[in-house]
Amino acid sequence: MEGGSCRAAAASAVLPVPDELIVEILARLPAKSLCLCKCVSRAWRAFISDPANRRRFAQTLSGLFFSRPYGSRPTWDFVGLSMSSVLPPPPGVDAALSFLPPTCGEMELLDSCNGLLLLRCEDSRERPSPPPFYVVCNPATGEWVALPQPSRVPGFVGYSTTVGRTMDTGSAALGFDPSISPHFYVFQLVQVLTHLDFFVRAVEIYSSQTGRWVLSEIELQGEMADESDYIHFTGQMTYFKGFLHLCMRFNAVVSVHTEGKTWKISQLRHRQHEGYCPVFSVCHSQGRLLFVDSNDRSSDVMSIYVLEDLDSEEWTWVFKQSIEKPDLFVPRMPQRIWDYDTAAFHPDSDLIFFYDWSQKRLVSYDMKHRDVHVICTLEVPYFEFRKFLPYVPLYSGALPSSCLN
Repeated sequence: MEGGSCRAAAASAVLPVPDELIVEILARLPAKSLCLCKCVSRAWRAFISDPANRRRFAQTLSGLFFSRPYGSRPTWDFVGLSMSSVLPPPPGVDAALSFLPPTCGEMELLDSCNGLLLLRCEDSRERPSPPPFYVVCNPATGEWVALPQPSRVPGFVGYSTTVGRTMDTGSAALGFDPSISPHFYVFQLVQVLTHLDFFVRAVEIYSSQTGRWVLSEIELQGEMADESDYIHFTGQMTYFKGFLHLCMRFNAVVSVHTEGKTWKISQLRHRQHEGYCPVFSVCHSQGRLLFVDSNDRSSDVMSIYVLEDLDSEEWTWVFKQSIEKPDLFVPRMPQRIWDYDTAAFHPDSDLIFFYDWSQKRLVSYDMKHRDVHVICTLEVPYFEFRKFLPYVPLYSGALPSSCLN
């Protein structure tokens, strides 16, 4: 026996059952339990890590894609993570996306969701240049697909004759959950200039199942539904359980379903005057939707809220815990603000990753044990909403074979 067969035999020696049965059992485990199984023995670690078996198993967070400083090519990079240290990209993952063809031209990484990436591409080699387009790809398998054009040009900022106002389509997100469906969704926000600022008025949603875009205009349900004309998006969003959840001002989250027929709004606490540059972030971890509230950038405390029951008619956020900012970051000077970003939540543990602008460093915080670890130093652009994108590898083919390029 060679390679994987030897490792399979070693694992079978620990559990005298057929290799296929071991794989079938382990394939049913969540990523956190699978990591614990690697600690049983070297043989088990080798068996679980074997490429022939790995594609069947659940994976956990392997690192973060992050935006590089302005003018860098490519515009992104990757930092592999363990609990508190830096690792290379996971086996077989092409973080540079070198498998994409030259026709993709200039590429901007927009989102990451359960192993798939969303990019906006523009091939400027031709004159006149064709409009930008979206690409969804899997860096672990090299699969990719270019999407058809939505009705609004991707990445457009300017006056639109279609809507008769200044429009911004620069924000887009990816929705994909292989445990629920093999199909993915792309959400393109349509923001229009109102009262000297941009507000979300609609979203175009692409479904890989239908191969079509659908335009959905805002029609909110909830206590702030009468303010549907003023959905002020703050830049942070996440896909979870069939909804794209977007942070908006005044401690609220707007959620739109993949079908575009349901819009919901949920507020965390009573609306009040906002202090200096409040920071909000919405993420998900361990089967729950989470919200980070900075409580004003000058406050020494941030608050974590959780929304556990998305199946109920009424969505209610519950306070989870507070985090002392001085425990995480270098003490601020008097009259100065706390300058940080919430980079990501670990999907399978109580870890939160923060970026400390004063020290240009990435840190992890364990909410359960209140431990802080400095992971690395790196530079990211300041004026960009989604600087960090968590990445969980997906080793099985996920893109519909009918539309692969």
